[in-house]
Amino acid sequence: MKTVSTIALASLIAITALAQEPTLTIRVGQLLDGTGSSRKNVIVTVTGSRIVRVDEGPGPTTYDFSGLTMLPGLIDTHVHLTAHFDNDGRNHSDRNESPAQTILYGAENAYITLMAGFTTVQSLGSLQDRDLREAIARGNLPGPRVLTSLSPITANTGTPDDIRSFVQQLAVDGADVVKVFASSSIREGGRLVMSDEQLRAVCREAHEIGLRTVVHAYGTEGLTATIEAGCNGIEHGNSYSDAVIELMAAQGTYLDPHIGSLWANYFEYKDRFIGQGNYTEEGFALMEQARSDGYETFKRTIANKNVKIIYGTDAVAGAHGRNAEELIYRVRDGGQDPMDAIISATSRAAESLGLADVIGLARPGYEADLIAIAGDPLADIATIRNVQFVMKGGVIYKHPAP
Repeated sequence: MKTVSTIALASLIAITALAQEPTLTIRVGQLLDGTGSSRKNVIVTVTGSRIVRVDEGPGPTTYDFSGLTMLPGLIDTHVHLTAHFDNDGRNHSDRNESPAQTILYGAENAYITLMAGFTTVQSLGSLQDRDLREAIARGNLPGPRVLTSLSPITANTGTPDDIRSFVQQLAVDGADVVKVFASSSIREGGRLVMSDEQLRAVCREAHEIGLRTVVHAYGTEGLTATIEAGCNGIEHGNSYSDAVIELMAAQGTYLDPHIGSLWANYFEYKDRFIGQGNYTEEGFALMEQARSDGYETFKRTIANKNVKIIYGTDAVAGAHGRNAEELIYRVRDGGQDPMDAIISATSRAAESLGLADVIGLARPGYEADLIAIAGDPLADIATIRNVQFVMKGGVIYKHPAP
């Protein structure tokens, strides 16, 4: 009897707490909910941080955005939040900069990314991402939800045993995902540089302790080795055979291809990168070839509907806040269906992050990560740039001017 009373009391407290949370309603002209469906004249009700109802038809509203299209908050599965240009205009290379200065650049990048409609990002490659993640999660610093890999694993990490120990330490240090460099930079040819034993060690160890793996890999050899090692996802890809496409589809490996915005950003700011490391004239020529190869490969890949293509930009210095540009390249130049491109940046991206039950859909029970844009991205994908409203976890960060 005491147990029943305790349960009843707990339920009453939960209901009371929910009732005390603020509720607001938003009417939109069109809702793309992340599943592939489109609904007109919809009212979305948010209580606290969650979506509680999605209804069609008339009704009172807190906000009337009848002229806008609403989507779940967009997700970029590959960014580098602390990447920036230094005061001299050059790509940052750790010259005379304190950790505090670097994290402030990261906070700036996080803010403009959120304002561009991206409510979740996966930042692959900086120890300082952890502090940024925690600061944003506390709720006072505006930015997208951040997942981070902290430090990457490379061929130089060591033996399979060394790699397994490194993965274990990443888990202790609070990494959300393990970033692996199976291939060299595309500016160095993109060849496979990790052994099968090393790849199996990192991906299997990560799986054992509950961490996901995403692998920087190029070409048929690099992708085949990555998929056969049981890794979760591939970053870049770029150029590979039809057999690799079939293998990705069969194994359910996530693919995050970068076909347009990454290369456009590098060439737009070539003078800011050139002369640093492998940013040479030869390196830029290899990136130009990768841009050409990438479009051809992408078109072959999207022809197989079973390949799990997700959305990421590899946003480096100059690209933050312009994360939606890759959607335009994929649809306009790559031939991807607009709705599938949107799904890749919402529900499928959330699935790849292990957050399919939390974000990526505009449905009751999900986090109230919602954006509204002026225009219809199904008719013109370029309207995805026109973000008028941004909500993350029920908090409004951007609102149309009255």
